[in-house]
Amino acid sequence: MRRQTPIAQTLYAHLYPSPSPKDPPNFSTHLSQHLVPEVRLEVATFYGDLNSTEARYPGLNNCHPPHRARLARFKHHARLFRAFTELGLTYQEIQDFCCWEGTRWARERFERDEGVKVRDTTGEEIGAWVDWRDRDLVPEVKGGIERKTEVRVCVERGGEDAEMEDEEDAEDDDEGSEGSDETASAPEPTEEVQARQEHMDLIRNRRDSSISARILAAWEEGTALPPELEQYLKERSERNGHQVRDTDIFEFLRTRRRIGLDAVMTAVESGAAPAARSAVEVAATAA
Repeated sequence: MRRQTPIAQTLYAHLYPSPSPKDPPNFSTHLSQHLVPEVRLEVATFYGDLNSTEARYPGLNNCHPPHRARLARFKHHARLFRAFTELGLTYQEIQDFCCWEGTRWARERFERDEGVKVRDTTGEEIGAWVDWRDRDLVPEVKGGIERKTEVRVCVERGGEDAEMEDEEDAEDDDEGSEGSDETASAPEPTEEVQARQEHMDLIRNRRDSSISARILAAWEEGTALPPELEQYLKERSERNGHQVRDTDIFEFLRTRRRIGLDAVMTAVESGAAPAARSAVEVAATAA
């Protein structure tokens, strides 16, 4: 059943029930002033340029949910889609009505006039979805990316360290040859594992030193810390001639598991009010 009133008039009356002098006088003006510029902006954002035929004829379907989601980011297209729903326009009515630049109608007309098929490259790099539970049943696809470069990490040590390691290796070889009949010696870690372990130790030491320095600086500035840690720092400062080393703090935290590091760092970062200290402690901090 065809509508008695043209869709353009119905849409315009729905979009502009009480048009003001600043509003477009009809739907054609609304299309040229608002809708087409939004289509051009979306195409430029999606494709980056208009050098390809696909970008000049994107074939946006105003009934296709992904295309609607892209265009609904703009104000006038969002109002247009709401009007489609509120007026109850059918799929075919929308397709017959949306005949302007960038739409599916423009692409189909270009393909019919030129006798070519515009290739849609959207999503070509996305492969078919395969359920991970069925991956073992799917044959492996050939032609994929294979890693052909093998990366190895070599760590060189010179001087006394190298000589000491050579001597230790020689001793281990002797002991291994003597006790080969009893038990087999455990395999030594590879160079990659050793390099990784040394790197992790270096990072851990830097982290411990940084945290210890922050705790020590907060204590010297008068920030309130857990009482047990306050007493420990005070005793160490008196024992070491008013000097507390960074290693002393982490040694204390490792032996006192019930004093959580999170609680200490919370006190340091919160900048709590300084606790009352004795005259001896204040003098020790100043020194």
